[in-house]
Amino acid sequence: MQTVPVPKLTLSFAVDIEVEYNSFGGKTEDEIVEALQDDLDDLLYELSPHVKGVYTSCTSVAFND
Repeated sequence: MQTVPVPKLTLSFAVDIEVEYNSFGGKTEDEIVEALQDDLDDLLYELSPHVKGVYTSCTSVAFND
């Protein structure tokens, strides 16, 4: 039996996340970005069974003093 292809959508979002950062806390900015990306990917997969793929990228890091 032939399977019917299921149409897929690609949805793009821009999300700004503000976090407290302690430069003496042991994690670099890149390590914090990587950890948050992993958490965000996991959360999106858990959010809905319709999510079949996730790609996130950090576009900038800026200090907000």
